[in-house]
Amino acid sequence: MNCVFITPDKMDGKRISYDYVVQQYEIQRLLQRRPLITLIDICKEITSGIRVKKEYYTDKNGYKIIAPGDIRNEVIYINELKVVQPEVVREKDIINNGDILITASGKSGQVIYVNEVLEGCVVTSDIIKITLRDRDKGIRLYKFLKSSIGQMLLNSIKIGILNKIFVEDVENLLIPEDFDTYQEDCSDDSTVYAEAEKLYRSAENIFYRVFDYKGEKKNLKHFYVTEYLDSHRLDPEYYSNFYTELYRVIHKNFDDVKWEELGELVEIKKADKPEISKNQKVKYFLLADIDPNFSIIKETHEDFYGNLSNRMRYIVRRGEIVTAKGGSATGTKGHATALITEKFDGLVTTDALYNLVPRRINPYYLLFLFKQPIILNQVNMFTKGTLYKLIQRNDFEKIKIPRLESSLEEQIVDKMMNYLSVLQNKF
Repeated sequence: MNCVFITPDKMDGKRISYDYVVQQYEIQRLLQRRPLITLIDICKEITSGIRVKKEYYTDKNGYKIIAPGDIRNEVIYINELKVVQPEVVREKDIINNGDILITASGKSGQVIYVNEVLEGCVVTSDIIKITLRDRDKGIRLYKFLKSSIGQMLLNSIKIGILNKIFVEDVENLLIPEDFDTYQEDCSDDSTVYAEAEKLYRSAENIFYRVFDYKGEKKNLKHFYVTEYLDSHRLDPEYYSNFYTELYRVIHKNFDDVKWEELGELVEIKKADKPEISKNQKVKYFLLADIDPNFSIIKETHEDFYGNLSNRMRYIVRRGEIVTAKGGSATGTKGHATALITEKFDGLVTTDALYNLVPRRINPYYLLFLFKQPIILNQVNMFTKGTLYKLIQRNDFEKIKIPRLESSLEEQIVDKMMNYLSVLQNKF
């Protein structure tokens, strides 16, 4: 057993914790004989953001706000951010290109570099914003804080069962004067995600130039039904869909948008059990292996086919699309859809997904649509069940697909192809 003797002068009476003491000892060992500086010495300011109240949120114009829950695996999904009223925002709450963000509670210690995509957003009080005097050093400090020694430093100032990090502790953090030398174990993911986000946004800009539906402003609480009664549907939420902006849009003719049903554009493969020997090793992925935010298959597995669930029925091919047909996230922003690229050709997957073979529509354009409210809200409209939401095949085929001029669809396809190419290099 390895033992370390720590003298009383190395102890902190306010933090009687084995992990804290050992971390401090290791940090001192790693940083010995290196000149140190206090983080605040190289900063213009270190602050936390807005203490948000429910009434601050708005559906109108305002500032997009970042909370710790919006950061997943150190990625911010900007399209999902809520908006707060401009009147409650102070100048110090606004983040700018080159700032560094640190989550201060929950999964604290996550580090985000603010690029031009995030610039102009604001942060909550559970995120600490670091603004350097020399913004050109921002990316180097970001890489240092993400490195093993940087994470050890942040772990050492977490307090309590909530792992809270306080602004004053970040200000007093001792870091090496030459902190930019600690970059070897940290890759810069922020530029990858920023590039992908730009491409995706540009695809949306093309689409919404001619299409004016981004979701419902509010849900109806009271309505009177006479025309749409269905003895198989007794749930009020289903009938509310007939009085929405969505229903009006998909039943309206536009000069530059034509509607076609999904069943006319794709073939939905039957979930027949494939002829694979139970002793054959196969590669496969599950619904949970699809990242719903990026629409990327993030993980695959390998096992003997006989060991897999009886639901593993599809053999997917390049150019096909898989999309969730059931689960609590079906028809929401968390709805999982992915395009099968060459890397995943021939893999086996579950019948918890629909396996689509595009016939009269480009798969990249269809993938783009399955991330938009016009499709997701239709999926949600057709789902049945309360404990487990499910969209049945005959309803799924009736989803209305907006067709644009071929030149516009081709532009979106080009953006989405580049978008996936950037992300696949990362994943």
